[in-house]
Amino acid sequence: MFRPPQPRWILAALAAALLGTPAFGQFGLFHHGTSSGFKSYGRITSFLLNAPLHSPPLASLAQFPLKSFTYALYPTDALGIDGMVPGDAATGEPTMIPVERGLYDHSQDEKNPFEFQVIKATPAELPKAPGRQALLVYSVLYTGQSLANCTGIVQVMELDHGQLMLAQQFSYDCRGGAGADWNAKKRQLTLRAARYAPGDRKCCPSEYDMVQFKLDGKDIKTGRIVLNTVQ
Repeated sequence: MFRPPQPRWILAALAAALLGTPAFGQFGLFHHGTSSGFKSYGRITSFLLNAPLHSPPLASLAQFPLKSFTYALYPTDALGIDGMVPGDAATGEPTMIPVERGLYDHSQDEKNPFEFQVIKATPAELPKAPGRQALLVYSVLYTGQSLANCTGIVQVMELDHGQLMLAQQFSYDCRGGAGADWNAKKRQLTLRAARYAPGDRKCCPSEYDMVQFKLDGKDIKTGRIVLNTVQ
C-alpha cells in the first residue's frame, strides 16, 4: 500500500489557493481535452479527463519521464483542504508544475506556499485502454502555511497512438497515514482518506473515508464505499 510521506511542519491556517494558469514547461504547453465525470466521495475525488499532454515522443509508457515532467493538476476546489486539489475550479484551468528530480519546491513563497512530490509509477493492464496499458502515477501535494495540508494524487496516464493522455485523476486527504492501494488482479484502486474529529492528534485521525474504484481504461466505476467511519 502506498502511504504518502507525512509533512513535518506544524499545523497552521491554510493560505490562498494555487493559481490555475497554464504555463510552458520543458515538454510544451498543456492542451485541454474534454473533461467530465467529476465526483466526490467525502474527502476523496475522481475525475475522468481524457486530456492530451505534450511530451517527447514515447514508444511506450515505460519511457515516461516520471521524475522530470511538467504535470497538469486539475483543480477540484478553490482551496486544497480535505483532500481537494486547489486551483481555479470555476474555469477548470489546470495548474502546471514543472518537476525536476521528482520535486517542485515552492515552500518559501510567503503568499502561496506549496510543494509537489512525485513518488512512483505503477504499470496497469486495463482492457479498454489503448494497447491495454496504463501507468498509475502517485504524487503528493502539500499546501498552505507550514504546508499543513496534504493531498494525495493518483493520475492515470495512457498512450494513444503516440499521444500521451491524462485519462483520470484521483485525490484524497493523505494526512495521518491515509494512502492508496492498487490491486492489479481486480483492477481496483482503493483510496483511504483521513477525517479529523475535534481533539484528534495530527498523527491519528479518528475517522476515515474509503472508496474502491474499478478501472478499465475508459470508465470509472466504484465498488465498496465507506464514508465518515470510525477507525
